[in-house]
Amino acid sequence: MSDKDNRNIAPEKLVLLVTVVQKGKGTFFADFIKTFDSNLQVSIVGTGTAETNLVEFLGLKDNKRSIVFSVLREDKVDACMEALQDRFHTVNNDTGISFAMPLSSVIGKLSYGFLSNDERLGKGNA
Repeated sequence: MSDKDNRNIAPEKLVLLVTVVQKGKGTFFADFIKTFDSNLQVSIVGTGTAETNLVEFLGLKDNKRSIVFSVLREDKVDACMEALQDRFHTVNNDTGISFAMPLSSVIGKLSYGFLSNDERLGKGNA
């Protein structure tokens, strides 16, 4: 691809998708989100702030959760969120939440190419 063709690429906006699921399910959901062309997922364990009596009342085992941070192209978010909703029902016992926040900027064409899974912006075209 020539430099002239590269300048005509209208990049998709990127979002940070945050998915909160039962502790231990983070790797499963990170792998699932990867199928939506997400090249970056980070899974961490978090602790909720709900009081013990509320956690017990809601029938939850504890307040520990896996939190998955993923970078996704904006045009993939709706399909990913719908699929996650189905997975929350079938895999995660109807528990889980996911939301997306827009990223305002990404520095560098190679960084953007990696995060957006856009092969046109790979090393050979830098």
